[in-house]
Amino acid sequence: MNLNIKTFIFCLIFLFNFHGNLKAQASNVYKESIIKERAKASGYDLPSSTHIPVDENMAAIGKDLFESENLSLNGGVACVSCHFDKAASGDGLPNAIGIGGDGEGISRYKAGGKVVPRNTLALWGVGGKGFSTFFWDGRVSRSGETITSQFGKDTPSEDLLITAVHLPVVEIRETLQEDYVVKSFKKETTSAADEIYKRVVENLIVKEPALMKKLAKEIGVNFEEIEFINVATALAHFIRSEFKLRSSKFSKFFEGKTSLNEDELNGGLLFYGKGGCVSCHSGPYFSDFNFYTVPFPQLGFGKNGFGIDYGLYNSTFNPKDQYKFRTPSLHNVSKTAPYSHSGAVMSLDETIQYHFDPLQFFDAKKMTPLQRHQYNKYLAKSDTNEVVQYLNDKEVSQIASFLKTLDLDENEK
Repeated sequence: MNLNIKTFIFCLIFLFNFHGNLKAQASNVYKESIIKERAKASGYDLPSSTHIPVDENMAAIGKDLFESENLSLNGGVACVSCHFDKAASGDGLPNAIGIGGDGEGISRYKAGGKVVPRNTLALWGVGGKGFSTFFWDGRVSRSGETITSQFGKDTPSEDLLITAVHLPVVEIRETLQEDYVVKSFKKETTSAADEIYKRVVENLIVKEPALMKKLAKEIGVNFEEIEFINVATALAHFIRSEFKLRSSKFSKFFEGKTSLNEDELNGGLLFYGKGGCVSCHSGPYFSDFNFYTVPFPQLGFGKNGFGIDYGLYNSTFNPKDQYKFRTPSLHNVSKTAPYSHSGAVMSLDETIQYHFDPLQFFDAKKMTPLQRHQYNKYLAKSDTNEVVQYLNDKEVSQIASFLKTLDLDENEK
């Protein structure tokens, strides 16, 4: 073959590859524009849009309270026991372990701690602007001007996060040991809870006087005038500071500062298109804060006992709300396994699959008659079958790749 022919062939190959690259680049630009357009249309905004200013002095006090077991009246449990860095502000367990636990993660279970029958929700973005619903069952939420909580008309604060912080402190098994003192206040009244709060503050004053004096000075009251709402306010400042949304690969992509790879782009198109994920996972938190039934299996004894968790029904007592749970936000979702309200699913790919093909995991022989009966109810009430189309394994993997772009920058504060 002479030199001219070789040169000609080389040029043809070069032009073919060049054309292919241009075509691929044009295709990617088109995909990027679609994803950005649909993200914006679904209410997505940059992480900074959710931030609420905090008092750093109060946040520092809140950090010490977050890490203090003395916040638990008699259970020896701190907030950080179930919300720690290694598990991306969760605990890495299917169900949380409250009183009697020791250390982090599985060691709490091995120590004989009490099971709190729900999966620990991560704290990223909690209490930010527009964060309107707390806990799996929405027991603290806002709709318009109306605040719903277990306190009824005696809601301690207009700030939902401050109100939400009140609840774990009076939760038996979670932070309270049911001894004779606690039993005497185990009543469906806010006045009984108020007495527990008073005792928690007294406990903190006795065991952590320096911290309480610092809090008293910061809020301008006498040492003995501190109330639990002051403690809850400091905790809220810390949570908003420590767990505020940070930038992610997706947020940087949305700003035009970086690009997504092929799998991430295709996953984004599926997320905002065929997969139907955005119908629930929308806005800056990737949650619409509404409630749906997804036919995840119930792991453990459940909030209602006997392997049952009625979800939203426990807050509304409306039979239509049985088995409905709040849409979880998705930031750092790749780091917060296991998944679902009961922590029954370990894999992110399988969690996606449960939304459109739960029967692939169904094994009737391994279930009790009661479990099969309950699972039939989950399937009958499922809200996802009409929304999510069938996805093959590659498409599921691509959605999982896209979700990993929502991991937050660990080095950013």
